[in-house]
Amino acid sequence: MPFSRMHISLAEKISVNDLIEKSVENVILTEMLLYDVRYDTAWEADYTKKFNKGRMKTTNGDGWIGISSDFFARNEKVNLEDARSFILYQRLTRMLELSKWLENDELNYRNSNLEEFFMKDWDGIEITKRMNEFIQNVQNDLDRVRLQDRCLVDEDSYLVYNNIVMWKALIGSRKQVFIRSMTGGMEHRFEILDNQVNHMAFTHHAFDEHLDLSRNKRIKCRDSTRVVLTYPNTASNDFIHANYIQGAPLFNKFIITQAPMENTIGDFWRMVWQERSPYIFMLISRKEDNRCAQYWPRLAIFMPRTGDQITYYGLTIINSAVDKFRLPLFRVTYLIVIGPGRDKLRVEHWQGDMNNSDNVVLPLQLLRLARNCSYPTVIHCHLGISRSATLVAAEICIAYLLKGPAYKRCVQKAVQILRSQRPFCIETPMQYIFVHRVVQKFLHDYAGDPRGFHAEYKHWIESRAMRPFIDDVEQRIPGYRLLSPRFDPDLIRLVRHRERPGCRRETHDCVGQMPIPLQDTRGQCLEELQLTKRYPRGDRYD
Repeated sequence: MPFSRMHISLAEKISVNDLIEKSVENVILTEMLLYDVRYDTAWEADYTKKFNKGRMKTTNGDGWIGISSDFFARNEKVNLEDARSFILYQRLTRMLELSKWLENDELNYRNSNLEEFFMKDWDGIEITKRMNEFIQNVQNDLDRVRLQDRCLVDEDSYLVYNNIVMWKALIGSRKQVFIRSMTGGMEHRFEILDNQVNHMAFTHHAFDEHLDLSRNKRIKCRDSTRVVLTYPNTASNDFIHANYIQGAPLFNKFIITQAPMENTIGDFWRMVWQERSPYIFMLISRKEDNRCAQYWPRLAIFMPRTGDQITYYGLTIINSAVDKFRLPLFRVTYLIVIGPGRDKLRVEHWQGDMNNSDNVVLPLQLLRLARNCSYPTVIHCHLGISRSATLVAAEICIAYLLKGPAYKRCVQKAVQILRSQRPFCIETPMQYIFVHRVVQKFLHDYAGDPRGFHAEYKHWIESRAMRPFIDDVEQRIPGYRLLSPRFDPDLIRLVRHRERPGCRRETHDCVGQMPIPLQDTRGQCLEELQLTKRYPRGDRYD
């Protein structure tokens, strides 16, 4: 029977002996006991008493899940911390299921930085401490959140003002009810990050010279971290709206870019060829041509020859095969890029509409592929600042937890690092909280979950559902559960306002400003806030 944290809280009144008795048949319960600090001292002694095992020579028979018997044979004075460290090491270093398509190049699935860390810098006890500190910091970082449809009304007033007219007047002045919650603390941290006082100034001269190659004039490309195209030498420009995400604490390198447009498909493949990237993660739907151009051949070579290959700048991209079953919700296309001198590059194109905030497992599976690769991984969504940004921000947090140092606000630090290399990443509180949830999913088997977080998040989602979202008739998931809905109330403040200033400022850029007159905004509205053609259009939607 499945065992959850709720059952553990109920089982705290049961003696440790009873818990061990149950753990013989319940593997999941045994794992929870192994990782729960409340049973550190009692577990080992009672285990010895129950199964008549030597205190320091526990075998792999009934209790220590995931630890081979060789570990205890080599370490006679093993303790619980060593056991936890060993399990953590085993799970993080277990072999990745190799793709036969990319096995021709060892660097596609072996990362020397990651291997060196596990060989020289591994400290399982300190890593476990950082993980537990992360969970504890999330539990302690609380802020006020208003309860929807809840208020405080004086009982005496209710008895006196029994007149309907007077009662309506009293309701109008009722007090709102607030609670302190973890989701409120996360929203507060995002507000601090997004405030103009924390804005990091940067230059964007190349972006200004190539506005026709950018999807949105508001999302500027930082000069210091942008990808400079060097292939081929005869190309007229070296600009693509893409930025490197690299350096401490990451084990690998990412390239976040916008979705290719019709006039940037060639530049996109120039970048892939130049960086020798074996993975492309496309995190939006392939059915929306207005949000992403068809930049790869969809038809495989065994199908009719029409459209099975494309050519740009001397690079021929061929679709070799399509796999719809390798990972749920993702469509993997195996591509061959043939360049000058018949040199070949094999690429796996992972496409999936990663917009459902309830799915926190898929990001971890994609990140594991990227983490074990020595070449840069190319990731894009629509503008390259929402879904792709959440993926990389989660990886930065995971790397901090593994390598250190420990930060009290790990996710906040990760977003700061991400924005320092690709500005405007993580647009809304929904995306910021999603990063938290992905990291918590990664830590679940090692440190558990923050107490009460799931209930608070459920309430937060229910409150979010009351906001003015416009659901897509073709989307099965309601808008309030999406990471980047077509119409996001959190981005309304950007409508009909001037661009964000490129300097630090003590107040928010929208404070004290009047909206731009409607007649001055014709044809200049933000693309992400435009309604789709299926909705009626008029002056009120401009």
